[in-house]
Amino acid sequence: MNGPTSDQTLTNANAEWTQHVIERLKLRDVDCEAVNIDHWARANKMFRDGTADVLFPEIVGDPEQPGITGMPIALTYGFVIFTRYDTGPLNTIESLEGLRVGTIRGRFYPSEFLNHPGIQIQRTNSLEQNMHMLALERIDATIEYQSDGVALLSRLGLRAMIHHGDEFGVNELAYRFHLSDRGIWLRHHFDAAVQELIEDGTYQQTFAGTSQRLITD
Repeated sequence: MNGPTSDQTLTNANAEWTQHVIERLKLRDVDCEAVNIDHWARANKMFRDGTADVLFPEIVGDPEQPGITGMPIALTYGFVIFTRYDTGPLNTIESLEGLRVGTIRGRFYPSEFLNHPGIQIQRTNSLEQNMHMLALERIDATIEYQSDGVALLSRLGLRAMIHHGDEFGVNELAYRFHLSDRGIWLRHHFDAAVQELIEDGTYQQTFAGTSQRLITD
């Protein structure tokens, strides 16, 4: 199951990549079907209740998520804190103490942010909603990957109103599997298929021209 990104070109490339993986899996007699989900909260629920066997893209080492991850597929961009020009720039999680911070339901965020007692977290359904709330002063900040946030601000025409601080928290992305005999079996075959696609150049070709940070760079 493929979850969304705020960059439609990258979301499409992720879907194409997973299709390549599935084609290699079929050669190993592993029958899989890709499903594209447009909301992370729904995707996470489907994984948690067992409707989905595999979830992508997932943060390696995310303590909030169940299951196990396979070999790294890509690197995230670091998070940045977006604020109005009359507030920032803010560069650390500690600088958010006492502020109202918009997040997206079902998304990964650093545990030190989620567990900070002085931050007022307000959950929404999308980054676009957070940016509009920030512009309207209904929240004080939002956290997002730099590339996704800047691209969205340009599309919304809000670059002159909202800016961001320094990047922090680069992570690896991978497929996530259930911690079960079947999940471990699937991870073995997924990892083998991914390695083949990296070695024959399909990996690089699929993500060429996208904002994806490749593990081979």
